[in-house]
Amino acid sequence: MSDRPYLSVIMGLTLLMTGCASHGLLQNSSMKHGFNVMQHASMSWEDPQARRSLREMVSTGANAVVLISFLKQPRPDSVEVTRSDAVSVNELKKAIRYARELGLYTVLKPQILVQGSWAGDVDPGRPQAWHEWFENYSREIVAFARFASEQRVQALVIGTELVHARNQVDWPELIRKVRAVYSGTITYAAHNVEGVKKFPYWNMLDTVSLTLYPSLGSSGSRDDMQLYVDQAVENLHQAVSAYNKPLWVLEFGMPSARGASARPWAWQGLRHAQVDLNVQRDALDIWLRALDKPWVDGAFIWVWYSDYKPGRINDADYTPQNKPAERIIRRYWN
Repeated sequence: MSDRPYLSVIMGLTLLMTGCASHGLLQNSSMKHGFNVMQHASMSWEDPQARRSLREMVSTGANAVVLISFLKQPRPDSVEVTRSDAVSVNELKKAIRYARELGLYTVLKPQILVQGSWAGDVDPGRPQAWHEWFENYSREIVAFARFASEQRVQALVIGTELVHARNQVDWPELIRKVRAVYSGTITYAAHNVEGVKKFPYWNMLDTVSLTLYPSLGSSGSRDDMQLYVDQAVENLHQAVSAYNKPLWVLEFGMPSARGASARPWAWQGLRHAQVDLNVQRDALDIWLRALDKPWVDGAFIWVWYSDYKPGRINDADYTPQNKPAERIIRRYWN
């Protein structure tokens, strides 16, 4: 009889024991860590190959996922808010199903698309217009809350980077409506540390959350980026110390583009940017170490795609897929 079966069993046990003993460089083992995952134009979540992409994401050591869906409005000053067809209900259901099958903690984050602009510019202006905007926005967010409850999603983000909306008096009513139909974790994604300081309704939510894209200086050197990240994390610690809430950094990341350290939030023009894989690799290395703190309950990189093929050495986009930055992430999380 061939001894190959016995060798296979021994090899399997060895790999299992190695996997159990290894926790990578991450010290905060209770932290939720993973990626914002977005449906790629080339691969719907309904394509069976999209599950392969999530499996590869899990192989980095990720234990959680932020699933992106979209709302839209035609202009920053519009009161009209509707559901975008960029990700359909059936596509989102498939993504959630894949994530659950892989044992991931799931977060649903609807984001507003604004033609030629971004969510931070949303500003209908007059108080009555704001009230109309919130009525329309609340209708869509409550629909997402019902959907999240039906699909057993564990957390819901009720707004992302809504800079001008953060002080509006309509938030408590929206939060009450969401809680009436959804029993999971509810949070809001403030825009950078200043957004955390200025959002007045953390007491009604379950976690303090933010997107974190400060400038890391124009040089792109590792030493300079380290100084900027250290300062940003210290500022963040001071900002959240006033709240007795878990902290989630719902987005952080870096394009693999020349000069991206100066403006890591600037996604426009990346298709034509000069590729710099090192600035992304070094920035994510620095961020992963800096956010590995006992007071950080969640950290999520932007972005991982439903298509397993993006990235690679000629791509300036945010995704670390198939790039040197992916190897860095694996060192921390595996």
